[in-house]
Amino acid sequence: MEIREFFNIIDSKITIIKQVRQYYGKELASNFNSFDFWDLDENKVSNIIAFFLNPNEKHEQADVYLKHFLKKFKLEFFKFDRNNDIEVKCEKNIDNNRRIDIFISNKLTKQVIAIENKIYTNTEDQNNQINDYINFLIKTTNANYCLIYLCPRGKEISTNSISKEDRERYSNDNNLRILTYEEDMIDCIKEFADLTQNYRVKSFLKDFEKKLRRMYMGEEDINIQNEIINFIKENDKNLGISFLIYNSMPEIKKQLQREFEMKLKEIANLMELREYSERALSFKPSQWTKHTITFSYEQGGIIYGIKRLEADKNKTKLPEIEEYLKNEIQETFNTSEWWPLWQLFYKNIKIETQFWLDIVNGNALTRAKKFIELINDKFRSEEH
Repeated sequence: MEIREFFNIIDSKITIIKQVRQYYGKELASNFNSFDFWDLDENKVSNIIAFFLNPNEKHEQADVYLKHFLKKFKLEFFKFDRNNDIEVKCEKNIDNNRRIDIFISNKLTKQVIAIENKIYTNTEDQNNQINDYINFLIKTTNANYCLIYLCPRGKEISTNSISKEDRERYSNDNNLRILTYEEDMIDCIKEFADLTQNYRVKSFLKDFEKKLRRMYMGEEDINIQNEIINFIKENDKNLGISFLIYNSMPEIKKQLQREFEMKLKEIANLMELREYSERALSFKPSQWTKHTITFSYEQGGIIYGIKRLEADKNKTKLPEIEEYLKNEIQETFNTSEWWPLWQLFYKNIKIETQFWLDIVNGNALTRAKKFIELINDKFRSEEH
């Protein structure tokens, strides 16, 4: 009864906030975010961060962001007297055909802050990647550097990238730092906005912060989030119930995921498709020999499409199937070595709610079923 009452109160508070927003929506436009018009990738996020850390850029706020960044993350070794001495580059070319995402240097003192930016938990380090970065920085800066590994919470630097012993040694010397978006960078972006005097630049930073919060923390609405936080903190009963719910979420997600996968396999079985792989949700029409219809947990979410059994460096497409799907479900598909056709089914499933809600309301299965039916009914043979 206490848990039901807890949810009823939360629901009432959310309803009130939504009613206020509806009434004042034209004036507040609280759901508008310019970043919703494109998908952020690692290069774009790196470009934005580098732009604000560069005191000579067109934000016209001089070195306020760089100085705050240095102070916040205890990078006091990096000193400068003139903004013109600072150079900020993205995709800095170094030895072994490597490129560092963000490279901040003092041209006079040779001090460097390098940032390796990983915006997805499943993006793997290349072999010796971090080791090569550090060797280059040691050689060019006389060890007057810090390499920051910026990533989502829970992501680890691979031992293939640098050994555990070397990672600990460089970390102890403050030459290697791990910062996360959830615990470090999002708050830093918020503080950048607070320090900004220009309204347009401040608005951009606030939108960027909200976009990152949605990507990494699932925060769709900061007003609702704050109201829920205040309610939870009111007393120990509310806090205890909140932890009970929080600790139940991993098991809830496991059960929902199993339910989705079992029903998808049942649908494929009814269509007489053979299950090709237990690791991924892959199914083969009877006459297919080179491809599978696949749903795969990748890029922090689920991608779906047609996957090859062997990689194709030429990235050969399936134009007839692609055109048919484009007309039927109004989606544009991508192409890679392994996937002649792929698209995001759901993104950021660890933190965003839509996939889990759509399992419960049936939309996820309906969408998956339609995709499989379209291909299986029209393209029994894969020679297209």
